[in-house]
Amino acid sequence: MLERSAFPFTMTIIILVFIALIFAMKYGAQYLRDRAEAAKGTDTDLRLKTLDDKNRDLEARVAHLEAMLREVE
Repeated sequence: MLERSAFPFTMTIIILVFIALIFAMKYGAQYLRDRAEAAKGTDTDLRLKTLDDKNRDLEARVAHLEAMLREVE
């Protein structure tokens, strides 16, 4: 009799552990996805800053060339 009553209890515990494992995997995957997206955003921000610095440098060069051309005229 003891073995028959232990079986449903054991199966219930196994099912609950399985459900908890599914939720843990779901939220773990979301956490990893968020971290990867944040890292990608940081990389994108760094690239945009680099492009902005290059753009300022080019604008300064163009302004210098325009000033030189005005002097020649």
